[in-house]
Amino acid sequence: MSPLAAREAVAADAELLLAWRNDPRTREASRSTGVIALADHLRWLRGVLASPDRLLLVVSDGEQPVGTVRFDREAPGEWEVSITLAPESRGRGLSRAVLAVGEQALSERHEVRVVLAAVHEDNAASAALFERAGYVESAPAEDGFRWLRKTRG
Repeated sequence: MSPLAAREAVAADAELLLAWRNDPRTREASRSTGVIALADHLRWLRGVLASPDRLLLVVSDGEQPVGTVRFDREAPGEWEVSITLAPESRGRGLSRAVLAVGEQALSERHEVRVVLAAVHEDNAASAALFERAGYVESAPAEDGFRWLRKTRG
């Protein structure tokens, strides 16, 4: 397998990203669990791509896209992360590398002091991923999600 590389998402990624987003396991771990329609997804994607407060990355293994990482600026130097692996990439041990490549790309483009992750309480794999990556519990669970925090610097 080739080293992972991240690139900024483009409008042409819309159908791929929507397929990953609408995957049942992805929806189960998301804040919004419903199926997203293409028109709604396209409107959302246009907004994300145009926003200076968001960074949406597609991560590839040299052959094909394996996942996506999105960062949303919450305050100066403070970002919230969201990660999705392609369904066909699950179980290959890629999540930590996808997250690391995403964090590196973010730090190359923006000031980063803190990264936050909201993890569904039932998603032990995601919680373990963030904990292995240096995130620590930062607030009591709320609405079924744990908050983890990584301080950089």
